[in-house]
Amino acid sequence: MKRETIISRRNALLKENKKGSITVLFSGDLVKRSADSTYPFEVNRNFYYLTNCDEDSLIYVYINTENVSKEILFIKDYNPLEEKWVGKSLTKDEAVHKSGVFIVYPISQFESIFTRTLARNDIDTIYVDSERDSFKQRMNEAEKFTKSLNESYPHLKVVNINSKINLLRTIKSDEEIEEMKKAIEVTRLGIESILKNMKPGRYEYQSAADFEYQCALHNSGLAFDTIAASGKDATILHYVTNQKALVENELVLFDLGASVNHYCADISRTFPVSGKFTERQKTFYNIVLKAQTEVIKAIKPGVTLIQLNEIVRSVYKVECVKANIIETEDQVDQIYYHSVSHSLGLDTHDVGLVEGATLKPGMVVTVEPGLYSEKEMIGIRIEDDILVTETGSINLSKSILKTVEEIEAFMNLS
Repeated sequence: MKRETIISRRNALLKENKKGSITVLFSGDLVKRSADSTYPFEVNRNFYYLTNCDEDSLIYVYINTENVSKEILFIKDYNPLEEKWVGKSLTKDEAVHKSGVFIVYPISQFESIFTRTLARNDIDTIYVDSERDSFKQRMNEAEKFTKSLNESYPHLKVVNINSKINLLRTIKSDEEIEEMKKAIEVTRLGIESILKNMKPGRYEYQSAADFEYQCALHNSGLAFDTIAASGKDATILHYVTNQKALVENELVLFDLGASVNHYCADISRTFPVSGKFTERQKTFYNIVLKAQTEVIKAIKPGVTLIQLNEIVRSVYKVECVKANIIETEDQVDQIYYHSVSHSLGLDTHDVGLVEGATLKPGMVVTVEPGLYSEKEMIGIRIEDDILVTETGSINLSKSILKTVEEIEAFMNLS
């Protein structure tokens, strides 16, 4: 991202922060896996969104008083011995260039500067960004910091600005959309690599590896763990075991996406292992495709995700009864048990857009109707990434083959 973009994001967030406050944001710390190893680091996405810095153990501070208004970025202390083992850390010049924050100190000075600022100024409010963790596996850095503040400075009011940052993130800039397009293009290449190698007897994990190789080849990450679910297991929404052999005449459902500079693609496609759909599979597939087409046509500013989901249900109530997939329309919940759309961006299930909220220009959402029959061992999901425009929408992933005819033609030429 351009430095000017990052600065404008912070200005939008901080302009309403009251005088007599300090904002403290954390990039996140490394998490121990076992012995002396750690899990691969994933930067706090809100921190990255506001600073353009992707490294552990960083802290951003904004001091806003009657006399002072300044930003400080705290980076790792220079440690030449550590750099011989794990490589160089972010330098002061790099931090300034990336973030547009011109005051940079080593992280070892954070506590003394924070304490001194409290002592010398009339501060009554601390703003933090603390994401709610429904799993509660561990306290995040903001929660630890808040706990410490409550113990040492009980008079201070701590305000969580997580929802304000999330709201900013719902509207994507042109730069963000370009990053997502890059991720979608890598995803397209990965899907085509899967199809070129797919045949009965290969394993689900080998198809996943075909995709992931293309991501690595293009210096891209994975937006999430690849789902390669064949046969009956395609009716499991988040099947990630990927251990079975592909069976002739079965379908395999892929839910996958590349990530470029943390911006995600999220694509689902369902393919015939043998290169040709059976008539029954084709019936299922075209019902899902019809539902997806109707939803995409309906996307425009002012529409809600709930309304989009009802379009899928209305299509299924007619078409699935007609095709004898269900007997009555009130059985739709048995063959469709998730929502059709979610926000997409720096996270696969991106922040800020709840079901009741209305779509706005600049939002990017998925459209992913699914149809699942455990009895018939058929699970189908078709998913594209859609940009909401002033008057409608643009399918950012329209280049990824999708119709029965396109899929069969590609697989039989490969």
